[in-house]
Amino acid sequence: MRIVIIGCGRIGAHVARSLAAEGHDVCVVDTEAPSLARLGEAFRGRTVVGPGFDEAVLLEAEVASADAVAVLTNADATNFMIARAVIELFGVHDVRVRVNDPEFLALYAELGVPTVDLPDLVLDGVRQSLAPRRDPDRP
Repeated sequence: MRIVIIGCGRIGAHVARSLAAEGHDVCVVDTEAPSLARLGEAFRGRTVVGPGFDEAVLLEAEVASADAVAVLTNADATNFMIARAVIELFGVHDVRVRVNDPEFLALYAELGVPTVDLPDLVLDGVRQSLAPRRDPDRP
């Protein structure tokens, strides 16, 4: 799959490295070149420096030919603007948006923007780790 990831913080870099290691064609966009260094020497995908809501940057990242786009910056309002641009300008509908503040979920849902709710993912992980572990040798 051809995947564009917008935002190369800790989460974006981790997702990009993992998907590239799985064999996907990955392009990462970030506003700051030093952030792209988080990808490491082994990263074989492409990178583009610039704001993810800029049409020229999205063209350079070849968003129109992407199978999927993940918008993973740490700013909910920015993520929303980028997602709408990707959907409306480039017709990409397999878009996932990172949401940091649960209060934004209703807005995203109302406008039809698919989300990855970071607080809920963390909560689910904590719940799973706290669940009583069942001993396979005991009934």
